[in-house]
Amino acid sequence: MPNIQTKKLELIEFPATYHDYQYKYIASSSRGEKLLFTTYQDKSFFLQIIQRDSDFLIKGDKLTRISPVTIIQNALEGFSKLHNLELTFSNIQSKPENNRLKDDLGILKNAFYFTKDFKYDKEIWIEVGFGSGRHLLHQAKENPHIQFIGLEIHRPSIEQVIKQCKLQNLNNILISDFDARVFMQLIHVNSVGKVFVHFPVPWDKKPHRRVISKSFISETLQVLKPNGTLELRTDSENYFAYAYDTLQSFEKFDVQIRKNHDLKVTSKYEDRWKRQEKNIYDVILTNQEVSKDKVFTNFLTFDQDVDFSKIKNKFTNHIIRGDDYFVHFEDIYEIDNNSGIIKLSLGAYEKCEHKYLIFKDNKIQYFPSVLLPIEQNFKSHQKIKEFLYV
Repeated sequence: MPNIQTKKLELIEFPATYHDYQYKYIASSSRGEKLLFTTYQDKSFFLQIIQRDSDFLIKGDKLTRISPVTIIQNALEGFSKLHNLELTFSNIQSKPENNRLKDDLGILKNAFYFTKDFKYDKEIWIEVGFGSGRHLLHQAKENPHIQFIGLEIHRPSIEQVIKQCKLQNLNNILISDFDARVFMQLIHVNSVGKVFVHFPVPWDKKPHRRVISKSFISETLQVLKPNGTLELRTDSENYFAYAYDTLQSFEKFDVQIRKNHDLKVTSKYEDRWKRQEKNIYDVILTNQEVSKDKVFTNFLTFDQDVDFSKIKNKFTNHIIRGDDYFVHFEDIYEIDNNSGIIKLSLGAYEKCEHKYLIFKDNKIQYFPSVLLPIEQNFKSHQKIKEFLYV
């Protein structure tokens, strides 16, 4: 994360402006950490100011970080110039925004797109963790009538597939870098024909991080059409055994096993494993039921005013736990007597969200974005409202 360090720091009065960057207000915690609300064009984020034993560390806030990283770098440079800092360390190089991901086709979408703007006029196929993109691109080319969604967190892989979509003139692929373990809750029921999970990370030492789980399977079955399939392909015998046992717990659904089945297109890793004569396993679950419609809630917001001075008096660092969700009230920051910020983590245990609550003018909002309307977030939101309004 870009950061600067200085021995001395006397904060100027805010709001302040440096070129296109606006530094609007400071929020301070009892631990001495400060958050500086900063904007650049249509982007908003925090800079963190941390007083240490002998110096100050100023850096981009991890929770609200944005891309490209040059925005954070330039914001830090602006902060340094406004305060005439004598830096003892800096890892920033101010430069124009020339490293933004090039997505001329509008292929890369954030999770919120799939909650309100995504069209369901075609059958959908989803690939989880598409890696090099060979399989995803091949399927999209062979099935132009299908809308493909590729889920991937590796940025170079995303860039490669976007580039190939442009070169191959493919217009039936959308990509999201959102967590696949949550993503299925955003998709309408009975709308997906196939879900591919090819060669996921085995996570033998951290099985809780695996994509395949009972909750993921349950959510996938809801979005699959009748006779739609969830297909796991792996070279790991441990993952194969784990997945098979997990899928077997869904008694109403058909499970098939294949070994060393050849596909029309393979990844470079699969080619390598075949040369090493490793076994490749397929576990295929076929959905046989029509799922009931989901009740999609609106984005989770606050409809009542609140007095922040009362909130800060009763605030403590504490955790509320439910069967499949939690809320952790981590820290509180004061802007002035009537305004402030609460730092939170919440949602499902294995796929939580990290947010700030900003209290200004008796209003409350989640930052840097609203909560996604999924079940665990809804439960967490209700507990937050109970804390605020009771």
